[in-house]
Amino acid sequence: MKLTEVLSNIESGRKAWVDLLESVPVERRDEPGACGEWTLKDVLVHMNYWQAHLVTMLFNVRQGGTVKTVNSEEEVQENNRRGHEQGKDRLWELAWADSEGLPRQILRRVKEVNDEELNRSNLHPALGKKPLWQWIEQDTWGHE
Repeated sequence: MKLTEVLSNIESGRKAWVDLLESVPVERRDEPGACGEWTLKDVLVHMNYWQAHLVTMLFNVRQGGTVKTVNSEEEVQENNRRGHEQGKDRLWELAWADSEGLPRQILRRVKEVNDEELNRSNLHPALGKKPLWQWIEQDTWGHE
């Protein structure tokens, strides 16, 4: 996948996500049921958690640092639980501010890589054979 496609997908996925969030009346943001028992705020905090993880991963991939990936369903669920616990009491306004800043950080980090790096299956040992663009997809347009 080309860098221009990745950037476009991130931006269009972000727009769709914001449109969805803004379509929910303020008084319904704290009602369970947006995703199982989670409220809309819980889902927003969840997305922020994974996008913050992606920002850190992208930075560490470029710097040759330690990269933590989540590979099994058990690890995913544990991270979801941890992220929910950390963010369940966060005010909507703060979660919203986080959700506005994280995509800018992601775009900045993604613009630092080239097409070859996005598609290389051995870019960093922690990424395994999965190319970088697929890791980006799962926490941005593919997650939303």
